[in-house]
Formats: sequence, C-alpha cells, structure tokens
Amino acid sequence: MKECQLCKNCYGDDVATCPKDGMPTMHTIPGEPVLEGKYQIESRLGQGGMGVVYKARHAYLKTQLAIKIILPDLVGNDPQLVTRFRQEALAAAAIRHQNVVAVTDYGVLAGSIPFLVMEYVEGEALHDLLTREKVLDPEKAFEVMSAICSGVGAAHHQGIVHRDLKPLNIMICSGKPNMSQAVKILDFGLAKIKSGELLGSFIQAQTTGLMGSPYYMAPEQWADDEPDSRSDIYSLGVILFQMLAGDVPFKGSSIPAIMKKHISDPAPRFSEVGVTISPELEAAVLRTLHKEKDKRTESVEAMIADLREAIFPSAIGIHTASGASGQMAAVNIKTDPPESLVFVDSVPVGQSRDDGWITLNGLQSGSHNLKISKEGYQDWYGDVVIDGKPKQVVAELQSSSSAIPRPPAATIAYPGGISPNTPQNFSNTQDHDPEMLKTRVQGNQTGEFVDVPSQPKKNKLFSPVVLGTAGALLFLVISGFGVAGLYMAGAFSGVAGSTVDSGNVANTAKPTPVTKPEPRIRAEMVQIPGGSFTMGSNSRRENEKPEHPQTVGSFWMDKTEVTNESYHEFIEVTGHRPMPVHWENEKPRPGEEKMPVRYVSQEDAKAFAEWLSERDNLRYRLPTEIEWEYAARNGAKNNVYPWGDKWDRKCAFLDHIDNSPKNVGEQSCPNDWGVADLIGNVFEWTSTEAMAYPGSPFEIVPRAEPFYMVRGGGAFYKSSGDDRITSTFRTDLAGSTRSPGLGFRLVRDE
Repeated sequence: MKECQLCKNCYGDDVATCPKDGMPTMHTIPGEPVLEGKYQIESRLGQGGMGVVYKARHAYLKTQLAIKIILPDLVGNDPQLVTRFRQEALAAAAIRHQNVVAVTDYGVLAGSIPFLVMEYVEGEALHDLLTREKVLDPEKAFEVMSAICSGVGAAHHQGIVHRDLKPLNIMICSGKPNMSQAVKILDFGLAKIKSGELLGSFIQAQTTGLMGSPYYMAPEQWADDEPDSRSDIYSLGVILFQMLAGDVPFKGSSIPAIMKKHISDPAPRFSEVGVTISPELEAAVLRTLHKEKDKRTESVEAMIADLREAIFPSAIGIHTASGASGQMAAVNIKTDPPESLVFVDSVPVGQSRDDGWITLNGLQSGSHNLKISKEGYQDWYGDVVIDGKPKQVVAELQSSSSAIPRPPAATIAYPGGISPNTPQNFSNTQDHDPEMLKTRVQGNQTGEFVDVPSQPKKNKLFSPVVLGTAGALLFLVISGFGVAGLYMAGAFSGVAGSTVDSGNVANTAKPTPVTKPEPRIRAEMVQIPGGSFTMGSNSRRENEKPEHPQTVGSFWMDKTEVTNESYHEFIEVTGHRPMPVHWENEKPRPGEEKMPVRYVSQEDAKAFAEWLSERDNLRYRLPTEIEWEYAARNGAKNNVYPWGDKWDRKCAFLDHIDNSPKNVGEQSCPNDWGVADLIGNVFEWTSTEAMAYPGSPFEIVPRAEPFYMVRGGGAFYKSSGDDRITSTFRTDLAGSTRSPGLGFRLVRDE
C-alpha cells in the first residue's frame, strides 16, 4: 500500500502519484489497501507509540471505521506479539459500553502485523481540550471524569485493566449533547502487548510535550509489578489533578526524574501550585494518588462517590413529605428505545412508556446518577444536577448484539412520585401504589435540556436520595429492621447459611452445604478409544510445528463444553467464588443456561472437576492437550477439522462480532465419536502447561505465573486467513485468566 505524504490518502502499490494533489506516493505497509477483502483503507489519521491509525470503510456495509495497525518494531518484534495481541483483542471486544471505543474485528497482515478494527469517532482528544482550556472548574471536571470512570468501570468489572490511561487516549466526540455520550476511551489493554524491555523506548515514542505515558504511570508500574484496577485509578487521579490544576502533579526533565517522583515524592497540595479548591475535593483527589495500592481509592465507583460528595454536598440527605433540604425539581426523561427501565442512584424508579417518556418528581438538589437499561442494549449512565429548575434528559441507548453484563437490579419497590407517562407533573400522595405506578396528572410542563455526564454504576442498596414518602418510609423500615432481619425475611438472594438434611447428621463427620437427593445435571460423555496420531502441522503457525507422533490411551470426554446450568449447580452446592461476571442475581441470565460457562480460570475449572468427581464417585479432570487434539483430529485420521478436512460454516460458530457463544451443540458438526463444539463457540482449557513442541522454532518465554494451553477457538476467532482455527491451532493463557471467550470441558479415565 502507498500513501500520499501530503493529504495522507491511501492507494494501491501501482499508484505512483496522488490523483488528488499530484504528490508522489510512498510505500507504507505490505499489501493492497483492502484488508481481508472487506476493509477499504482510505487515509491515515495519525501515528502513535504502537502503530498507525487509518480511516477505513466496510466494502459491503459502507460503514466508516478506524483501523489501528500495530507495527512490530514499535512493540519489540516479539515472536509472541500476535498471540498476545489476539488475547487482548478478544478482551477489548468484550467491553460494550458507550464510553469505550468499540472493537469489532481484528486480523493479521502478512502473518506478523496485527490490526484492530474499531468504531470511527470524530472529535478531539482530552489532551487538546486541556491544552485549550488549561483548567476546568470542578463541576466540568466531574462531568468528564464521571464519563471516563463509567467506561473504565465497565472494563474493570470484566477484569480488564487499561494500563495506559492519559488524555491522549480519551476522545471527546463532536456532535454529542453531553459528556456522558461524548467521552470515548481508546486502546484498552493494548499497552499489555509491548515487550517489557522496550519500556523506555515505548515511553519516549509516546511522549508528546507533557502528555506522554510517564506522567500518568502508577508507582507499581515503574517497579514492573503487575498493574491492576488501582493502577488505572492512579492514572485517573493524575488526569483529574491536571484538569483542576492545569498541569500534572509530577514533572521532570528526564524519564528517571519523573519515575523518582512517582515512586517517592508525595503529590503536591493544590495550594502549592496556586489553585484553591475545597479541602474535601483535595482529599478525594489525593486519595487516588497514594503510593501504596492498598491505601488508594479502591474502585472507580468509590472515586466518583468521593468526588460527588465533595463537589455536591447538598445531595446528601433524605427528602420526606414533612421536610426537605435544598431545592427540588422534576426531571423529564426521554428514552430511546422506549419502555426502558429507569434507575436513580441505583434504585429502580419505573419504566418509560411506549413513547419513551417518564417524569421523576421530588428530586432533591444536588447530583443524581441515572441508569437506563433495556434488554439488547448497552446500559446508559448519566448524572443530572438538580438546582430547582425542571430538567429534561434524552437517553439514547446503543444497540448491541450482546449487551455488556449488567449488575442485578435492587429488589426494592419503586418509590412514589414516578410517572411512566409523557412528561407531566403529578402530586405525590401517601396512597400512591408504587408497584402500579398510577399517574396523577396536573398539567403539562417543559424543561430545559441539560448536560448529563456519565456515571458508573454504584454497588449500594439505597440511594442517598429517596424520592417521596413511600421511598422515605421504605428507608426507615429497612433501617429499623436491619440487615440481619432482611436476611431472615428472605429479602436477599444467595447463600445465607448452610442447609443440612437432619437425617444425615449422624452419619457424616461434618455437615455439608446444600444436600440434594439427586444431581440436577449429569455429565454426558462419550468413549474415545486410544491410539496413535500425528500431532501438529508443518504448514501452519510456528507454535504448531513440527508434526510429531503421539499415542494416547482410551478416555471418556464431555460431548459438549460445561454449561452455565451445570456450573450454577456447582456454585450453589459449594459456594465457590468468584462466579462468572456476566451472571445476574447469582445465576445465569435467562436463556443462557445451555450456553458454555465462561469467565472461569484454570483453578475454577479444576474445582468444578473435583466437586463433580466427589459427587459422581468418578475421577474427572481437564483433558491434556494431546487428548484434546487426538479427539479433534479423529485419531489416526489426522483430520484438519473434527468433521473432516474441508471447512464448513455450519459446523462451527466462528467469525462472530464478539465473544457471545451459542447453546452448546447448536452450531456444530461432531467428531467421529459424537463430541461437539471442539472448534468454535469458546476456547477450552487443557491441563497442559505452555510448552513448545520438541524441535519447534517457537520459544516460550519465562512468566511469573503458570500458563496453560487452550484449544478450539472462540466465537470471535477466524475461519480463514493465517490465524484460522483448525484442530491443530493452539495458544496459551495465564492460569488466572477469566475471559469472555474461554470455557472448558472435562474428561475421565477408563
């Protein structure tokens, strides 16, 4: 591919002169400007520390996209680059949130140059906004940071850490009505694929003035410790300090000087840099910048709660019919799509009617978090500031083929004062039935449109603001009754204690958790007779080479991957934690019971096998990598796929837009023994630690924790190209990985 050095338009290799401005073109990346036959590259948008971003268009759908091509020489020419990139692309694609740039596809050019396909957004980086405005007032800084934290929180809830948050990686999209919709975070997880030894050059490549990565890196990242969500919180604290003070807290003339300050120097007080803010706000900011992770703000939700309390202290309190503090106002909300669930400060308050409108009356002055939710759409989050004037909010939810995991809705009756009808006022009376949401219309009302900054969900039972008398009474009843009383009354789901069959007490050494007379789910396995086969492929990827003979004994194998339904029984009986993050109310989402369980680590899978072994008095375990490939290749037949040697689209669930699987066995052609889903749907753990084949040119670098081979490919993976999934495809993951595209099946010996 060639590019014009003036206008940055892209052309085929046969175009020597740009037809637009007559300038000579120069070669940039190998191949033509059409990737995988469907992504037409149009022009270069820019280059960063890890690669080049191009504007592109889908050849068939005609949608505009952005494509980031990762240049190997910028991230270390690591032989495991493509493997690490693939893992991070899968993780990034799993984040479905309005404040995160969506990753829709990925690929590899010429076998070694990875690329990401992302949604295309127009606007400016937060870096440009701060360069222009220098300092933001606390209210505007709160709006921006709320939206950023909303997106970061969605990733953290899926175990994904950004690792490189900075103003250059945060976009403010043009044409959006408020910050909650305008903020977009770029490059989730991509910092993880760079080689550790290239940290210095990587930082230098990304440094632009005072905006490079060194100014935002947490102390533990300088020490080469594994970052976690609190490392992102530190970076967010630096960004927040910069928004309020006009500059970053730690500066220096060299990388070592900056590093030293992050590791050892306390963050400066705002008065030291000539800025006056409230003591409460300063304390909230400095808490995010603590050197020790354990003393740092524990989550983005806690960070926003601290900031809200510091900036809008009047929001704290309870409004009752007999007395109110501060000004109150109605909020008219228009949801798109209609008939969406509406939450205020995590409390469910009603559903918009079929024209999309709902009116909330009696909100106390201050800032309140809104959440709009509907099945099949990404949750919408926003903040609205009540100042005594009527407000009007438009919430446009983005459609998603697989909505991001949502937290369970609180099981609390709707407080009074809510109408699901068109924006109208009604008086709140004590005989209002919150469950029926009856409307009492007094008259039409219009309100001003307001900016609504996004806000992450908060894990708390009650809002600091309860709307109307019914909500206040509910709060008082629960306060008096107590948490223990609620457990006794069955208000909370989950395991409140162990249940033992009294008839078994005398016969057991110790009481067991919930005892069931018969297991709900039984393992369905098929017998795989032992034999010899050829493992690996000389015509495929480096880590699949060389072909070599292997022999296995007979064993039994699960016909399908372990399902959510089976794993739920294990969770209920044993109380094992953590449970898959996308479950709701401590169980699989309705309709997903027969899907393969996901978000399970190597240890989770082994714990399930141990429980099942004890339950059935048999020995279940994860398959070895040799056993898995033997089954997938039909033994001595050495097939390319479990169903034969030719690709068949109906036989495997691949090439999907995200990691969402189908029910086990729904789109699969079994192997000769009846084992389904060996290719596609989700990757599967094996018990084999990461290793190269004897005589392989591929090397496994030492890691801090054990890595294990995983097999089979997931819904997001490819059926064509250099990375296509076959029976010999192999990669490895850290044993602690809990991924949206990773599950398991079991085997047992004869």
